[in-house]
Amino acid sequence: MAREGGKQDFNDFDARLRRLRAEARLPDPDAEPEQARPPRMVGGAGAQVGIELVAGVIGGALMGYGLDSWFGTWPILFLIMFFLGSAAGMLNAYRYIRRASEQVEHEIRQRKESQR
Repeated sequence: MAREGGKQDFNDFDARLRRLRAEARLPDPDAEPEQARPPRMVGGAGAQVGIELVAGVIGGALMGYGLDSWFGTWPILFLIMFFLGSAAGMLNAYRYIRRASEQVEHEIRQRKESQR
């Protein structure tokens, strides 16, 4: 059976809970939920880096194989393009990681400035 003063009981309980949290110097969970979470890198960053690396290697190898088949110079252009594709993949992965980390640092700076 429901009590007549049910809503009042909840309000009293909330007030007592807030008072006890303040006395114990515990953070209020309703205060700033966004501030509690640290900034994170964009989801799937690891997958994106892996794709950049693999795409560079495979793309370079395929271009080298195609050029070698066309010019009849097997394995010279294949090896050159393989290593160039690997270097390009690493450079793209590095650029992506740098861009993502700059975004996280920017979020941290914004949070610090908003706390002042």
